[in-house]
Amino acid sequence: MQGIYTYIPETNYVPREHSIAAILLLLFMVLISLVSVLNLLYFYISTFRSLLLLLLLLLFYLHFMLSQCLLFIFL
Repeated sequence: MQGIYTYIPETNYVPREHSIAAILLLLFMVLISLVSVLNLLYFYISTFRSLLLLLLLLLFYLHFMLSQCLLFIFL
């Protein structure tokens, strides 16, 4: 009885230069993608830090105003 996975197709020979060129192209694409992702990540982190600073300033201002209002009410 013959198995179903016995046929192995012929493969075409790929020259070494093509393989090296493909590997270098993939490495270049990974490098470009990595730089793009790092730039985007830096933008989000810097934006988040500035938004966090604004949020902290807003909370400080609201706390200050609330304490002034409470002081005015209880005096």
